[in-house]
Amino acid sequence: MNILIVEDQFSLADAMKAALEREGYAVHIETDGLNGENEALSGVYDLLILDVMLPGKDGFEILSSVKSESDVPVIMVTAKSEITDKLNGLTHGADDYITKPFHIQELIARVNNVLRRTQKVTRVDMPAFGDLELDVRNSVIICGENSLSVTGKEFRLLEYLILQKGNVAAREQLAVKIWGYGSEAEYNNVEVYVSFLRKKLRLLHSSVKITSVRGVGYKLEVADA
Repeated sequence: MNILIVEDQFSLADAMKAALEREGYAVHIETDGLNGENEALSGVYDLLILDVMLPGKDGFEILSSVKSESDVPVIMVTAKSEITDKLNGLTHGADDYITKPFHIQELIARVNNVLRRTQKVTRVDMPAFGDLELDVRNSVIICGENSLSVTGKEFRLLEYLILQKGNVAAREQLAVKIWGYGSEAEYNNVEVYVSFLRKKLRLLHSSVKITSVRGVGYKLEVADA
């Protein structure tokens, strides 16, 4: 899963990043509000950790902007402990709140808890497109009476395309979503896995096709009968 940290204290941001990466998360850091907002709105993150006091734009402004566009969970981080600040964050849609100074294990516990809680609400157990359904629990593609197990990256790639509902997903967006921000994966990795999925969709005799959009990325389409 991909996590964005927007925090202007470099040492704290690095400590949070290192701890979360040890837990298996892919983490990206931004240190000012304007760049942080742009990253937060990119749609490639599963969780945002936002400091309140930021240069350029504060965390509450970013929170309001993000929550107007998506349901991505947000944990607010601040040096302030006043109840009004906590209420302000929660009122504008924050999913949790942590006050500096904090123990890094507390942050990890809050991240894990927020992700468990929000996934139960927002994740679709059987996302579908055309004649395809995905069994999220078992990483299985289902087409009518046929089913096929796939690798984790293949499954996440197809799931992400299905959740786009026929809209184009950019190669860059897919690379970050599947391999994580800052990974060594190149865009041709996306092409390779798309090729794998196309073969498996043919094995299932699915009418769903993965279509290339030249210079942009990929989308799902249902072939004419």
